[in-house]
Amino acid sequence: MNLSDIVAISACRTPMGNFGGTLRNMDAYDIGAVAVKAAVERAGITSDTVQDVILGSCRQAGNGVNPARTASVHGGIPKSVPAITLNMACPSGMRAIAMASQQIRLGDHEVVLVGGFDSMSTIPYLVKNARWSGFKMGNKVLEDGWSDSVDRVIGQGMGVTAENLVDKYNITRQEMDEFAAKSHEKAHTAWEKGLFNDEVVPITVPPASKKAEPIEFTKDETIRYPVNLEKMAKLPAAFKKDGSVTAGNSCGMSDGACALIFTTREKAKALGATPLFSLVAYNQVAVDNETMGEGPGVSIPAALENAGLTLSDMDLIEANEAFAAQMIANQKMLNWDVDKVNVNGGAIALGHPTGISGARIVVTLYHALKNRDKEIGVAGICGGGGVTMAMVIKRES
Repeated sequence: MNLSDIVAISACRTPMGNFGGTLRNMDAYDIGAVAVKAAVERAGITSDTVQDVILGSCRQAGNGVNPARTASVHGGIPKSVPAITLNMACPSGMRAIAMASQQIRLGDHEVVLVGGFDSMSTIPYLVKNARWSGFKMGNKVLEDGWSDSVDRVIGQGMGVTAENLVDKYNITRQEMDEFAAKSHEKAHTAWEKGLFNDEVVPITVPPASKKAEPIEFTKDETIRYPVNLEKMAKLPAAFKKDGSVTAGNSCGMSDGACALIFTTREKAKALGATPLFSLVAYNQVAVDNETMGEGPGVSIPAALENAGLTLSDMDLIEANEAFAAQMIANQKMLNWDVDKVNVNGGAIALGHPTGISGARIVVTLYHALKNRDKEIGVAGICGGGGVTMAMVIKRES
């Protein structure tokens, strides 16, 4: 069986919630459950057709045993269907797609649901060593669970690695701010034109109190428009003294989920399901931890080589916007056509719940290809610790 025989029959995502926003009281796995349920419904299949579930989730503290399993069951998948929680940092969701394709080609399963979920709003604080040292007298230090975003190999947070790219590629603050503003503008325009309507599934948010009513959450709340570049230019450096990477030109912290269902072309026909897109090629590699944002500049050519294609063959390109610095560095590495890249905005506007983004950019790429009546595209993503992945897809319908 060729990779091109593997097709997606469903591809959707939830709206993205701001850090501390509308989704802050929902557990990550319950956000994931919304995407799981919607993916099955959109595929037009019964939930017991799914034979395995692979979901990326990188912020797992406090979410119980195997949170993908919880998302799966809460999303209506039978308890007889296994699930695995995958953590490969930012590419997790894309690696889930690759794993599904491998399972299907090996004959282990015919129908696999993949995707990811994360809630940055519910990342807990930690009290390390409290179990053994006790509290007795004196004070204890709460450690922010966000410290897990530090790369333990190099002792640097992801923002510092973005500053490393600024230095290496001579990127200016103005370039980054203008890139970020454009991302928000494109995402705003996409919503105005209804280009996200088929991509996004709503979330009914449970009431926060007995007197409150459920909230129907239907649209990304992460987008800032219009962007005031003068105000953005006054934002302080977020990661390095005298640096230029700020909260404004970095991806937003957010909450969300996405899900896709993959099967064979033959099985899709038997199920009466419509193939949305097929897999052409993918590749996963790694780069230096200190410049992890260079990832798409390496993984995209690697995936294209596997496909026997070039960047100029691509109708559209989706690259995860961890930082504007990273995107500008990737542009300098690949010399891509900027008019083909993230045509509906990227993670700077939509946010980057880590476990979903590798799959989310594939979902977004497919819908962008469909909306523009284009055929083929590539999605690439960098990852904390230097892991990176890219995938080429071809639209079928």
